[in-house]
Amino acid sequence: MNTTALETIKDTYDIDTLREIVEHGCASGVAHDHIYYMDNVKFFNDYEDEITDYMVDNFGSEMLVELFSNNEGNLRGYMNDMTWTYIEMIASTIIEEYEDQQ
Repeated sequence: MNTTALETIKDTYDIDTLREIVEHGCASGVAHDHIYYMDNVKFFNDYEDEITDYMVDNFGSEMLVELFSNNEGNLRGYMNDMTWTYIEMIASTIIEEYEDQQ
């Protein structure tokens, strides 16, 4: 696998969809390739180090503990939430960069 999680998100969603993700969140279904647990768990497994590093670097390890705790130890739920949180945060960053260039 040569692509990163960031590149995958940029390749998957256009700017309008990224805005929808920021406004409504992944749970709303606007993140069309990341709706189902199966897809989100695979995405997390494919990019676990990148996602985890991003979350810790930007929000601290407490965020990981909080997401795990919110899922009451359910590993699939944790991976799903990690994926959604990552996508939402990356979408926000991409939108900010895009608007700065306009």
